[in-house]
Amino acid sequence: MRRMAALVFLLLLLLTTCLSGCAGGPQSRESGAAAVVSVLGVEQAGTGLRLWAAAEGRGQEGPFHAAGQGATPAAGVEDLAAQGGRVVSTDHVEHLLLAQGAAEALPALLRYAFQEPRQSTETQLWVVRGEGLEAVFAGEGDVARAMTVLKDQGARRQGFAPLTLRQAAAALAQGEALLLPALAPGEEGLVFAGFALYQEGEITRWLTGQAALGAALLSGEKITWTASLGEGAVALRSLGCRARPVWEGERLTGLALRCRLEAVPAGTGEAPDPAALEALAAEAMAAAVAQLQAAGGDGAGLLGRAGLAEPLRWGALREQWGAAFPALSVTCQASAAVTAGG
Repeated sequence: MRRMAALVFLLLLLLTTCLSGCAGGPQSRESGAAAVVSVLGVEQAGTGLRLWAAAEGRGQEGPFHAAGQGATPAAGVEDLAAQGGRVVSTDHVEHLLLAQGAAEALPALLRYAFQEPRQSTETQLWVVRGEGLEAVFAGEGDVARAMTVLKDQGARRQGFAPLTLRQAAAALAQGEALLLPALAPGEEGLVFAGFALYQEGEITRWLTGQAALGAALLSGEKITWTASLGEGAVALRSLGCRARPVWEGERLTGLALRCRLEAVPAGTGEAPDPAALEALAAEAMAAAVAQLQAAGGDGAGLLGRAGLAEPLRWGALREQWGAAFPALSVTCQASAAVTAGG
């Protein structure tokens, strides 16, 4: 009996020691808390990369920010994970912020996301205008919280359609240009700043203002955009954009674009004139197309939609598109329906 009692006591002692030490060991570098990174930033650092990480503040704790560096994305993530004081997890990143100067690193980042099982390919991709990301991550602001708010605004009021790492990789694998949603530091944090046209490892155009509205409409996604019209404001919701190729015999010469819009007045002002909205949208579409043609990059996926319009001529369309696109004669039309605000 004494031997049995001693064994039971020993087992209880080992269990107590393990519960208080073993289970909490790796995560007890700062009160057992782990920083689950939701925003990851990437900028150039010499011949390597600097990675910035952010997690929202919880309870009485402030936001978590950290930086790591490495020759490759994997090395940078490993350096982040080795930060003293907390366990840093990058397994649930929701937003990847790519600095303007690190555009050439995008293919390597995409390869890492697909090769590392713990990394999500549904992470949303953004490009940040400016010299670097230190001002975004190193301040006292909660960049992770700001991105959560911005994502919510995008779902309801702004003009960007989320672009995931999976979608970006698919486009680059086909040799296509990309329209990347752009952000810029503002007085109250990051703000939507239009789109960046990404081609062959670099950013070749910034689409802002009217051209950004046009790019959002051309994307064909069900996005919204708050625009001023006269003394009032209206939320424009894109319901899709169709592209029809124009031929002269067997030669591709033009493109006819038509977008459908739903307009919801903001506030209690008078309902806007649908004709004025249609003119505004058509001008914005033309401005965006002009930028894409000048750069020779179809970042809005117009080729695919033109092919859907005339599938029997897909072979000729795809063969001629690259050389013909910059000089195509493009017409832009929009049809708008005004509905009462909810």
